[in-house]
Amino acid sequence: HDMEGGRTMGYADGTAKEYTRQNDIFADAFNFYLYGGAQTIKPEQLRELDTAELSILPDAESRGKRNGRSMQRYRDVLKSVSAMEDGRAAYLLLGIENQSAVHYAAPVKNLLYDALQYAGQVERRAKVHREERDYQGRKEGEFLSGFYLDDKLVPVITLLIQFSPEPWDGPRSLRDMMDAEDPALLALVPDYPVHLLSPYELTEDENEKFHTSLGDVLTFIKYSKDKEKMLNWLEGAGADVQFGRREVDVLNGCVNAKLSMRQDKEAVNVCEAIRQMIEEATEDAVRKVKAEAENAVREAKTETENALKENTINSIRNLMANLHLTAEQAISALGISEADGKVFLKNL
Repeated sequence: HDMEGGRTMGYADGTAKEYTRQNDIFADAFNFYLYGGAQTIKPEQLRELDTAELSILPDAESRGKRNGRSMQRYRDVLKSVSAMEDGRAAYLLLGIENQSAVHYAAPVKNLLYDALQYAGQVERRAKVHREERDYQGRKEGEFLSGFYLDDKLVPVITLLIQFSPEPWDGPRSLRDMMDAEDPALLALVPDYPVHLLSPYELTEDENEKFHTSLGDVLTFIKYSKDKEKMLNWLEGAGADVQFGRREVDVLNGCVNAKLSMRQDKEAVNVCEAIRQMIEEATEDAVRKVKAEAENAVREAKTETENALKENTINSIRNLMANLHLTAEQAISALGISEADGKVFLKNL
């Protein structure tokens, strides 16, 4: 996996996936995005579905033929909303894609996932008709397509949640990715928007519309690269924010928050945790400066001792050369002790 800020993007996306797959977080995200925070979708109405979709992609060798290679693609989270409206158990399919970095082909990625889901619905209806053999009175087109005139698709909505503080500078729709300006041409090209929930674009007022930790998690991510704004938030609206294990994991995974929790604790006060981190960082900085100063003193002392030693050796050699003294006589003449004299003898 690519590395970003000392963490793997794969690990970051994995923690985000585990966080958003929880029904209360999942429902909160869609209630915020679709209904302005109104509790329309209830967590107990959600049922997780298989996220694997099978796509058939043409091989270079099979171009022009019907066969190709199959590829299994996995979206992050897919859930059905079951509310028994109009006698139908599942009236909406909701998917979440999590991004720890901007995805510059997001419209195509989401379009493919949703298209495969719709294709799967058509195939499942065709399978039901084949098994029930209910062709009587149906048009030829209904029989051939396997999808009857009164069959209906369940809507699929994919929400992309960005788990990073950077602004989303990627395309927000399929047309944004196209090199075309002719209005007449673009009018014939179906667009496909990215439904985006980005911390960078989240306002403090909007944070009030969340009913789980999701709003505070996204706000923490938003300020994760701005210490001053983070402290202002923690001293104000975020002063009483409590994060549990799931929130700590996703923040450590996505923005390297370095939050820690004791094993015997179920939650941590974010303001206190950040202050503790600042205190520990300050103490570490003081210890580092102190250690560097002590090392500098030791190095200076060593350099001085080496210089004195070198000067003494030179003095001994000068006496030996100019007065024709032996090494022992020169050492004695300089008043050097017997013990130190032995050391100097070894260095002559």
